[in-house]
Amino acid sequence: MRVAVLTRPDLFPAWHGAAVKIVRTVEALAARGDVVSVVTEDRDRYWRVDREGWHDVAFGARFRAMQEWPVLRNQARAARWVARAGYPVEELALYRPMFDPAWWARVLYVGHAEAIDVWQPEFPGFVVPAVLARRVLGGRITVGTHNAEFDRLAQTNSLAPARLKRLRRIEAALLNRADDVVACSMPDAERLREAGVERPIWHVPHGVEVGAYRGPGTPDLRVRYGLGGGPVVFFHGTLHYGPNRDAVEYLARELAPILPPATTILIAGLTPPRELEGPQGDGATVRFTGPVDDLAGHIRAADVCVCPVFAGGGTRMKLLEYFAAGKPVVSTALGAEGLNVEHDRELILAERAEFARAVEDLLWDAALRRRVGQAARRWVGAYDWSAVGRAWQAVHRGEGRDFVAEVPVDAHLPVRAVSKPRTLLFLINRGCNLRCSFCDLWEGSENVSLERAASLFDEAVAIETKSVVLTGGEPMIHPQFFEIVAAARARGLSVNVTTNGTLVERNWARILESRLDSLSMSIDGLPETHDRLRGRTGSFARTWKALERVVAHGLDACVYFTVTRENVGELVEVWRRVMRLGARFDFWPVNDAPDLYLRAEDEPVWRAAVETIAATDPAVAGRAHYYAQALGYHRGETGPVRCLGFIDQYGVRYDGAFLPCCVWGGEGLAAGNVWETPLSTLWRSPEVQARRERLYAAGCTVGCYNHSLYEFGVSTGLSHRLP
Repeated sequence: MRVAVLTRPDLFPAWHGAAVKIVRTVEALAARGDVVSVVTEDRDRYWRVDREGWHDVAFGARFRAMQEWPVLRNQARAARWVARAGYPVEELALYRPMFDPAWWARVLYVGHAEAIDVWQPEFPGFVVPAVLARRVLGGRITVGTHNAEFDRLAQTNSLAPARLKRLRRIEAALLNRADDVVACSMPDAERLREAGVERPIWHVPHGVEVGAYRGPGTPDLRVRYGLGGGPVVFFHGTLHYGPNRDAVEYLARELAPILPPATTILIAGLTPPRELEGPQGDGATVRFTGPVDDLAGHIRAADVCVCPVFAGGGTRMKLLEYFAAGKPVVSTALGAEGLNVEHDRELILAERAEFARAVEDLLWDAALRRRVGQAARRWVGAYDWSAVGRAWQAVHRGEGRDFVAEVPVDAHLPVRAVSKPRTLLFLINRGCNLRCSFCDLWEGSENVSLERAASLFDEAVAIETKSVVLTGGEPMIHPQFFEIVAAARARGLSVNVTTNGTLVERNWARILESRLDSLSMSIDGLPETHDRLRGRTGSFARTWKALERVVAHGLDACVYFTVTRENVGELVEVWRRVMRLGARFDFWPVNDAPDLYLRAEDEPVWRAAVETIAATDPAVAGRAHYYAQALGYHRGETGPVRCLGFIDQYGVRYDGAFLPCCVWGGEGLAAGNVWETPLSTLWRSPEVQARRERLYAAGCTVGCYNHSLYEFGVSTGLSHRLP
């Protein structure tokens, strides 16, 4: 679907909530396959946004010159004065498009050039050019509201009652010209209905990029702002916006004086009132940062976040950001309006009289901070922009419904870092041109159909999968391999291919056309050893030549080395050659091949090799325990091991078997069949939920030993191996 978003011009840098909401909504739609054109006051260009990102598109020279015609330039100036007759001066950019023919012309130009299906005005004043464009070019209109604007104007501006009543009537009339209206909160939706809006109003909230708020805080925050060693209370927003300005006044004049003097109230955002900066009597110190690029890092470095908002509407995006960082929050009820959160669970609700006491309770009770912050982080997982984009897309397709927060499948687990973007490990075929001694997937021949693969990718996107690893057998012998790659790419999935590398040269032109994100090639020793293990003379030379070509072309390449008793002595030399070439390198002990396991005499060689590589590779050094335990695995001493199967990764076999990992033949691992039951249904089924809980808490005994295990440790801080 092709969408035109009509909006205000100040989107970049996205330092205020409206800009963040607009930019992230556009990107969420693009990630789901829509092509979005963003039209603003800019007379020179508009943006086209797709899965590849934001692209500047210049207006044609003749059209650009037409905007300078005296009649259009004069009417554009007149539009400002007409708008000023009804709206506050600071609001004119949101209402001038109602009266500006140059605005109408830009929308018509983009609508024709981009074959627009849906017009998305971001404020009521942008509905007029959308209505004109629909009349001329067709399509639907979905208005994205940020507030009930008449209600916000009433709270933040001193306007006469008669004027406010007229603006309310105009807003309802404009929204009634749309096909659908999207409100950020249920209370705003109700206000719009009471004002006379009769079109369908759907509730789709703001979102948050959940993954961006995990990790450590800005490391030099205290030094940068001279904060000392005391606790930090954080607030942010566009500080000239009325409700945020009032909140800052409250923080500086009422809260800071009664907090302990070691405390700092750190406030980020545009146009800070510097006259309020500094120590407040014998209490806390107020510090302003101005706008910051690293907002997530600033939030993560705070101890407590606050939202003392006493006016305004919509959903406070700042709360979602605080929750995503796992920070405990004190907010007024109005500040948390529209969010289905529980007092004393996901946040602390307090009005003006109790606000300071609630902040102090959090500052001095670490257990309370941890409990509330963890609950908030679990709750906000349902509000990732990917889920919000799915709701917006349904409205655009005429399938509108109110947003339903779906609890993330890992919400029951302890707070952890995401080990990697959710990844589908897809075994697309059985069959291979090599005959590896430690693998049986070369026996027989079976291929998944392109139609089934494309359907699976649709389902994968629906459960927020970001990456797919295509493997086999040898995936490049699949007769529709490149069509499968194209189907994954068309749905916005990044694509990695795990290959033996011998067919890369033959398929080089198509590899370049396919825009693969990365290739992982297997090299299991120096030439003689590799060829013996792989069962084909000359396979090392073909794979190495392919690796050289891939690296020289600048494609991301990684070498996988499977360690056996026959090649452990060559591990360091292969690693050195790969490093000189410029590819990445990963290695692990051979799985499920007892005749190739390391023996007692091989163990010193293994330890020395790991130590040598770890001396220059911090990632390997950080996995020292994993490599040490590998010896126990080969001795048969390893019990249950834990991983993030069915959480950050999952596997699907060519026959539809739904697995937690890439142990394709493991007994009892399959949790259903995606050709019989849709992946999205299986993913949230009670049976799979119980399976992921067991994998996380109790592990499994199938016998794998690969990178999924150390990813578990990186994500959770726990050992993959149970005591």
